[in-house]
Amino acid sequence: MLHNKYSEILNQFLGDYSKRIYGRELIGKVPLSQKGIALDLEQLEKKGILKSEREGNIRFYRLNLMNPGIKDIVISAEISKKIEFFERRRKIAHIFRKDDRIIGIFGSYAKGIEKETSDIDVFIIGSKEKNDYNDQGKIYDLNISIIYFSEREFKKLIKEKNELCKEIIKDHIIIFSMEKFVNIIWGDYYGFD
Repeated sequence: MLHNKYSEILNQFLGDYSKRIYGRELIGKVPLSQKGIALDLEQLEKKGILKSEREGNIRFYRLNLMNPGIKDIVISAEISKKIEFFERRRKIAHIFRKDDRIIGIFGSYAKGIEKETSDIDVFIIGSKEKNDYNDQGKIYDLNISIIYFSEREFKKLIKEKNELCKEIIKDHIIIFSMEKFVNIIWGDYYGFD
């Protein structure tokens, strides 16, 4: 089981599974001291979740893609990110109930820089339905802007490195069908097995 204290560090990899990070880069991005960051990075490496490589005096860390459980760890980190997001934005949590499609939030809300007047940018990978969250948003005085993709279209666009899809991959909160989303990104965007 992954300890919650590591989730802030692992969140830094969610927008880019091939990203390389060094400890000082995390200062100000995670609520840990420089020493705490260094210790957690070492622990994550010992657990086989991260692997490191040294370039000069700098040690870079990345996800250990050779770890057979790494995809599950990424999904677990995505779940933690969703829970933290909804804890800070209870109104939004009431809008989204149950859905079989891939649904996520991107844009200013996903980045944590929304303003009171910001609309909630939502992407849905799947079929369009008559009352897709717009009415529920109005109940809570929230404007929801939805972009739809078929799964086939989304896969095609991410393979083409479409700018909107790159933004969604970089900054997102997945609400439903998290495992399916991670699998698509894992294979179709990064080309991992």
